[in-house]
Amino acid sequence: MLIFSFLLGTIALLLQCVLLPRLSILAFAPWIALLCMRCPLDRTLWLSALAGAMVDLISDDPMGLHALNYVLTAALLYRFRNHFLFDQPLHLSLFSGLVSGVSTLLQLALLFLFDRRVPFGGRWVLADLVGMPVIDALYAFVWFAAPLALFAWLRRYWVHYWLKRKSLSQTSP
Repeated sequence: MLIFSFLLGTIALLLQCVLLPRLSILAFAPWIALLCMRCPLDRTLWLSALAGAMVDLISDDPMGLHALNYVLTAALLYRFRNHFLFDQPLHLSLFSGLVSGVSTLLQLALLFLFDRRVPFGGRWVLADLVGMPVIDALYAFVWFAAPLALFAWLRRYWVHYWLKRKSLSQTSP
């Protein structure tokens, strides 16, 4: 399930780069949320750094800034993983919105520390700190939670079908 969700995040990142470059969603926010809810801390931090490195390869920010941002976000939010269930689509969406908000705040602080060319206006607070986490939560629900729920449903019925078929083949001579 983690590999499938990583592929969904990578596809969303590539589509964002090619088709909608002005849309600034955090493509790996749901994946980081899923990592925080399912994996131990060390694996979560390493895989978050991998996602950040992929974003670093296509961004014009200083190299390693997104990787550091995603690792810090995962480390800060890891303690809240027990309040959310990874198999509930609404919980994944809400936690992804939380990841997006924390990541945006950390990105602002890191860009101010390392880059010093951060445009800061009044509309930014409303657009990026309030609006983008909501859009990222909707993106997580549509792009991640729905396919993952469908994947789990199909897997459950597929396994049930094969177990039923196997038990019927063993009973008949």
